[in-house]
Amino acid sequence: MKKITFMAVLFCLLASTNQVSAQLIVRNNGHAEVGIDPFTELPDSLSSYSGQLDTVTVLRVFGNYGNHASGAHMTFGDNLLLFNYNVAIGELGYTDTDCLWLQGKHGTYITANAMANDTIMYYDNTRSDAVQFRKDVHTSGLFLQSDERFKENVEPIEDVLGSLENLEAVSYTLKNDYAQIRQGIASMATVTEKDRSDKAFFEQFYADREQGSERYGFLAQNVKEVFPQLVHTDNSGYMYVDYIGLIPILVQSINELRAELAEVKGEKQQEEENAAPMLQAPQQTSNNEIAASLNDAKLYQNAPNPWNSETVIRYSLPQSVSRADIYIYDMQGAQLKSIPAQGRGESQVTLTASDLKAGMYLYALVADGALIDCKQMILTK
Repeated sequence: MKKITFMAVLFCLLASTNQVSAQLIVRNNGHAEVGIDPFTELPDSLSSYSGQLDTVTVLRVFGNYGNHASGAHMTFGDNLLLFNYNVAIGELGYTDTDCLWLQGKHGTYITANAMANDTIMYYDNTRSDAVQFRKDVHTSGLFLQSDERFKENVEPIEDVLGSLENLEAVSYTLKNDYAQIRQGIASMATVTEKDRSDKAFFEQFYADREQGSERYGFLAQNVKEVFPQLVHTDNSGYMYVDYIGLIPILVQSINELRAELAEVKGEKQQEEENAAPMLQAPQQTSNNEIAASLNDAKLYQNAPNPWNSETVIRYSLPQSVSRADIYIYDMQGAQLKSIPAQGRGESQVTLTASDLKAGMYLYALVADGALIDCKQMILTK
């Protein structure tokens, strides 16, 4: 008798839910609707289509805002007056935003295997103020807000080149608990063929990922000693490195290195000019006749060249030249010898290798303070 009474009550409840103003409607095709169907507010000619337009949706949840029934929300777990949105899912806001809303008072977790707690990503404000990804992220692009209008207290960074020397790059593999997860899955009992198929899938899935690939990077503890601004520590004490923040530091170090290189080049050029002043371009002279006569001066290639014991350097000087010398330089511009060129017209000097090492040398003819010409020669021993 009790069983018959219960079935009668259940039948009455289901029948009552099939009314137009009901909050829960179960259609003849098995689809369910929760909330007020907006089509019930339309003329009879259209209301007959209620529950028939969407042939895909099995469960529809309506809100209470306008004919679109927007703003529908579902909450889980809490039964309070003020905070019943602690865990919820629905449409963002209370208007027809068409935006999915996921609400978690302390965060949101996305997992691949809830029994093994294999987390893909999460935001948990009890652990950190950042979104955590536990898997590699592949994307077609990554842009960070960097407009100067977002920033204040902007100052240039300087003297970073020396600090970079204290960073130590390492190779490593990430720790994981995939072996433990795989063992836990292996110990699970199976009943159906679907259970066995899922078990085999997850066992192989975690076996493939158990041996992590080699990576390159830094240890956060080392980075914190050198650039503490690039390291974030969460509530559990784990450290995270802002690798993108290293980019401006590397750029600045390159700029500093270029500046140092330019300074070194400038100093070296000045040293060469000071060491070999006679190799500079001829200075203008007020005596036009003397300057014109120097145009006839010539310096010839030494012979033999290469040489190993002695070589002859030929030259030609006009009679008007009062003083002339042949200077020998190494390839760094340091002067090694000075040989007076006493002859005029076609003349020559002989150079011996007694006090020179094997190598390449420069020799120049200077007449009355003007550089006539400069050539190379090779000494072999």
